[in-house]
Amino acid sequence: MKDDRKQGAWGLPRRWWLLVLAGIFCACGTPERYAYLGDAAREEAQPIASNYSSTIFPGDLLYIHVSSNTPEAVIPFNEETNSAMLRTGKEVVRGRRTTKGYLVGEEGDFQFPVLGKIHAAGLTYEGLARDIEARLVERRLVKDPVVVVELKNFHVAVIGEVAVPTLLHAQGTRLTIFEALAQCGDITIHGRRDNVTVVRFGGEQVVVDTVDLTSKSVLTSACYYLQQGDIVYVEPTRKRKREASRNETWPTYANITLQSLRVAYVMVYRYAIDPTTRVTK
Repeated sequence: MKDDRKQGAWGLPRRWWLLVLAGIFCACGTPERYAYLGDAAREEAQPIASNYSSTIFPGDLLYIHVSSNTPEAVIPFNEETNSAMLRTGKEVVRGRRTTKGYLVGEEGDFQFPVLGKIHAAGLTYEGLARDIEARLVERRLVKDPVVVVELKNFHVAVIGEVAVPTLLHAQGTRLTIFEALAQCGDITIHGRRDNVTVVRFGGEQVVVDTVDLTSKSVLTSACYYLQQGDIVYVEPTRKRKREASRNETWPTYANITLQSLRVAYVMVYRYAIDPTTRVTK
């Protein structure tokens, strides 16, 4: 009977070499865990989260502008036109530019010209704008006010295995987790894309959540849109952790080894080489 197990290099059957080559090609391929949205169908509409937050919290720095068909009536309410207004807003210096605004205090209030103290915490930006418009009309200060409220100090922190860990300052309040990572140079090859941690502060509570960027489930996650003060942490891979552990412990091991060799040398020299320590009969 003819033997179908033909011999290849080093005497191994050719079918074995085929398995070895297949394993090498599979190992060289890009793992799915490194691909963003790996399970999302291409060229098909995917739902995304629509509940990005526009809630005001203590510590927010607000920009408020009032406009009207009667420009003279809104002069006292705008920082750009009222140089004599009370300086109740916090000044934030960035380079040579100074950005003014209204700082929401710990109690959730801020002082607005003429209207006085206004409670803002818990309201949305649109809700606060409508509240100020109603107050201006009710007190007959402006007949047709249009109020715009924006957040001036929106920021999130991105740390961990990214190219450039950064505290990001963004315009507006709509910033996706992918946009934040892009501004930090993306996740490095040593970072886990399937287990990204998002720490979210909401009033007196802290919520810690994880998202899988390799799955389409991130699109409907509450963390898809980042909120004011969020911290995004990219966890290192197991291989990276092992490398870091070795880098931290090898000096200790090296020191122990050198001390052991030193003691061994002293013992050998004293009792085997140095003739003065030999016992003579």
